[in-house]
Amino acid sequence: MASLGFDLLDRHVVSGGADDPAAGRLTFARLLERSASLASGLGMLGVRPGDEVGVQVDDVDRVLVVCACIRIGALPAPDGVVVVVAGDDGPVVRVGDDVHPLDLVRQAGSGDAAMALADDTEGYRDAVLRHAADVVEPLLERRPVL
Repeated sequence: MASLGFDLLDRHVVSGGADDPAAGRLTFARLLERSASLASGLGMLGVRPGDEVGVQVDDVDRVLVVCACIRIGALPAPDGVVVVVAGDDGPVVRVGDDVHPLDLVRQAGSGDAAMALADDTEGYRDAVLRHAADVVEPLLERRPVL
């Protein structure tokens, strides 16, 4: 079985669904591109497989962050050492006392976008579904989230 990160987006892109709507105005291909870049940027900030990332944003930003976390095996959860929250000028990533605009983290990772993990750890898929089924289930079925 492929990893959840691959099943979520890559599988649909390679099977002909690249231009299908995924979230808001984003297609599966565009969501894959953005989430892979953000995943790489989160990795640059120290996020590793198994880490919990607090996802405290809504709409397309939430979908993007959840997909990025899954891509690198981090767990999108309500709280974590790294937290993505709404800021005055848009979503930000908080790591301790450091605050980074989400778009800059994504741009930083765009030069070396993260590949989906080959395998998930035991229980990972179930843990993700407990926190983010509203995002994961439609995408797995190649349906738009928003």
